[in-house]
Amino acid sequence: MVLSPEQEWTLVACGLVAHADGILEIGEWDQVLWMLDERLPASEADAWLALLANKAALQVRLGELPLPPPFFAETILERAWRMALADGRGSEEEQWVHDDLAARLGVDAEQNRTWRGLWREQARRRAEAVAAFAAMLANADGTADSGERAEYDDLMARLAVDDARRAELAALIDAPPGLDEVVGRLAALTPEERGIAMVTLVPIVRSSFGGAAERDMFFALAERVAISRADAQRMLDR
Repeated sequence: MVLSPEQEWTLVACGLVAHADGILEIGEWDQVLWMLDERLPASEADAWLALLANKAALQVRLGELPLPPPFFAETILERAWRMALADGRGSEEEQWVHDDLAARLGVDAEQNRTWRGLWREQARRRAEAVAAFAAMLANADGTADSGERAEYDDLMARLAVDDARRAELAALIDAPPGLDEVVGRLAALTPEERGIAMVTLVPIVRSSFGGAAERDMFFALAERVAISRADAQRMLDR
């Protein structure tokens, strides 16, 4: 599979933003590759993961890339800013890199700042859905074991919400919401955001000492929010 110019731009932009503050959230690369194209062959995915980990190589690649058509600029910048919010914040350094990418793509700085505000709110809504389902997953077999609690705490630390709300969401692991509420929150997201939310939850499924109940719940919720079982299985297998 040969990537299109806008797909290459997306990967390079995501990588450069992720490197901006020197703190790499390596686990988030799976989200980038998933939202780009879940059919990306493993060999190509591995090559891109190696490139994404190399800041100098990414800067060289950026200089080589032709500009994509203007109507792709917003999508590229949105996906790049999602990387900045992988740790729940979005640092000044990441904003500077993001603004530079916007300028290269011909996007006005004020427009880019406006978009970032909208994308931060979108990330907050996704965070609420992720926390609710993560709490359900951790308790799928009737109890949240130590591995699930550790993954849940790590996930809560990276959500794009303020500290007060983060503390409230952290408490959900001891009082998880019902399935219908979680379905409603996920269904309210865009299809791409739903996919990213589900990919974010994979570590919770994998962390269980048993895993069968968590996997069954993961598949059941995926089906209810219009994600096929095949796609859900690919998420778990990545």
